[in-house]
Amino acid sequence: MARPENHRSSKRTLSMAGKKSYAVTLPVAEIRRLGWTKGDGLLVRRFKDRLIIEKED
Repeated sequence: MARPENHRSSKRTLSMAGKKSYAVTLPVAEIRRLGWTKGDGLLVRRFKDRLIIEKED
């Protein structure tokens, strides 16, 4: 069963991806809205206590 989501947020869980990395899943609807596709380069920046994920140009 899918998790209930609203237009502002959805709860996600941080998972291990191998021995030295973590992963978090992103909602498919948001990825489609952003126009991102498999294999796109992403930049992850830290801003204060947040992470910002942007598509690489």
